Amino acid sequence: MRPMTLRGSCSCNNITLAWRNIDFSLVPRRCGCEYCCARGAEYVSKSGTAVEVVIRNPGLHKTVTHGSGQALFHECANCACLVFVSVDIEGELYCAINAVCLDDRARFPQAVAVNFSEQEPQSKLQRWRDNWCRPLVIRS
Repeated sequence: MRPMTLRGSCSCNNITLAWRNIDFSLVPRRCGCEYCCARGAEYVSKSGTAVEVVIRNPGLHKTVTHGSGQALFHECANCACLVFVSVDIEGELYCAINAVCLDDRARFPQAVAVNFSEQEPQSKLQRWRDNWCRPLVIRS
């Protein structure tokens, strides 16, 4: 399949993204932690696929950590949407996208429930390195 660009954003379009991906066969993951459940997050990612994020008003870009404190959850302070989660591993930025924010969300399969709360921090880093999108570029 040839690559295409999937687009998404927070509700007010302060944080937009463009994801170079190959298709809609990826199954979003619905995290069972309290933070993600409260935001209705369903994460989708694919190793080796590029994501570009544009933040129109950096003053409304909010980052939050929780759990192991390794990843940054990127929210819009204006509309309260959680758009993506990122992590810096040895100077490389990786991310997973909240599929709910994608324009074509309905084309992906239904999300499956997952819970990685008990996973050790080092194991999480390896899982993210193996499965999350990279490279991630964030522009303001």
